[in-house]
Amino acid sequence: MMSTLMSFSTQAFTPKTLWDIWPEARFETTAAPCLRHARLMESLQRLESRHEGELRVKEIGQSVLGRPIQLVTLGKGDEKILLWSQMHGDEPSATPALLDIANYLLEHADDPVARSILDKYTLLMIPMLNPDGAEVYERFNAQGIDINRDALRLVTPEGRLLKRIRDEYEPMLGFNLHDQNRRHAVGDTGQVAVNALLSVSGDPANTLTPGRKRTKRACVAIVEALEPFFPGGMARYDEGWSPRAFGDNITAWGTPVVLIESGGVPPDHDLTDLTRNNFVAILMVLKGLAEDDLNSYDPQVYERLDRNQSESWSDVMVTGGSVLQPGTPTAYRADLAFNIFRSDQQIAGCADVTRNPSEIYLLGDSKFHGSGTRIDASGNVLLPSFDVGIHGWERGQWLDTKNLARLARLGVGMIYWAVNKVQQQAALDVASGHDHNGLPRIKVLVNPAGLPPIVLTGPPEPAAASSWHATLQALGVKRPTEADSMSQLWMETAEHKAGSARLRKSQAASFLIVKPAPGGQINDSRAEIVSIWLDGQQVTPGEMVDQ
Repeated sequence: MMSTLMSFSTQAFTPKTLWDIWPEARFETTAAPCLRHARLMESLQRLESRHEGELRVKEIGQSVLGRPIQLVTLGKGDEKILLWSQMHGDEPSATPALLDIANYLLEHADDPVARSILDKYTLLMIPMLNPDGAEVYERFNAQGIDINRDALRLVTPEGRLLKRIRDEYEPMLGFNLHDQNRRHAVGDTGQVAVNALLSVSGDPANTLTPGRKRTKRACVAIVEALEPFFPGGMARYDEGWSPRAFGDNITAWGTPVVLIESGGVPPDHDLTDLTRNNFVAILMVLKGLAEDDLNSYDPQVYERLDRNQSESWSDVMVTGGSVLQPGTPTAYRADLAFNIFRSDQQIAGCADVTRNPSEIYLLGDSKFHGSGTRIDASGNVLLPSFDVGIHGWERGQWLDTKNLARLARLGVGMIYWAVNKVQQQAALDVASGHDHNGLPRIKVLVNPAGLPPIVLTGPPEPAAASSWHATLQALGVKRPTEADSMSQLWMETAEHKAGSARLRKSQAASFLIVKPAPGGQINDSRAEIVSIWLDGQQVTPGEMVDQ
């Protein structure tokens, strides 16, 4: 590893070399969503020991709950640059990157570019401004306040600290480092916004000061650095004046601010690439500042960036098919997009849950909507998953993982289990014990009048095939040809409103993709179930092999 790093110091200081070297050169190896305050404190101590005399770590204040907040200082230039991360506790991507940047510059101090940065500037880094929020992985501090909306009242100790550091050092440039919703898109391109950048205004008139011109050029440096790795993935953040926000006010107080919002990543990239992006982007801005105050970057590139767009990107998109809803006479052309909610901590491997809920986000025209995964359902029909009922505690004793998996492969998304009040809690315990990805949900009722039309008296029979008819027969519909109305399968009662059945925005993504028989008929022995999705998880149709 040392030989690789030593050889790198003689190479060009370019986005490509920085991107390539980061996996080996990174100092903080804990994934950003998993980095807690105690680990950060240990890492900062190691960093200071490694670069004794060249880097200083100083406690500059404490959080509401008494956790130390540290300032990392390196470089010896008269001009100061302030970088702060994780003022929102659940927005951590840049936090390890700041340690990586500090370590990289000092490890490669003989590199002419690194030396120039360290000689011209003093870097002031606050890696974790909101350690209490980071500990529980939520946006707010322990007072329940959004620190980034506390620039005027300054009731948070963390906010007061940030303002004090700004006023004491009067930096010539600031970096406000955040994470945004992972499902924002770049304009109407349908591409996920990997980064959203902003030259932060200092007043409602959006006055273009010399400092703001510099921040626009800094944004362009970031775009040009990261665009090769994420073509079309750079967006421009909303420029509206936010009078309570720190970025806007710090700009107004005399330190122009660059906002970096780390977003989502395409399916072929890892979440850690967001930290890698911050490492590359900030180093390239520092390089540009040291060389010519970023004057080689054209600010018009910033002006041409597509705006950050919410509600334009989903995890999965099913296109080209038709939808048949319970009670409707015919199928109609519609795309279906849905999201699967996995936390950053779960993706990074430091949190575990049994079920990741899903939500249908779009039903209709997806022309300007992007997605991580795209499924072509051309020529097929999307139907809601089946609801089934069970009447009585005894008749539900077979509900175990094996039989629930069988029902899942038959397209059952919801089981309504009617028991008496005495057995209600026991039934609820059974339901919660089987609340796992890829299995039907169990909803406990005390009124059998709320059961759907398909009522099971025992474990499901194996399906002879993955056809529509074989599936219905396995569920106890003995003469499927007589079930010629979709409304018969999802009949509404006083309590059962086909609630899990109708495909609607904000409902769980539980549906079947069916290949109709010739002539477009679903209720035909030649219709085949192509795939099953239960709460956003794909399930193998049929009962050919038990799992």
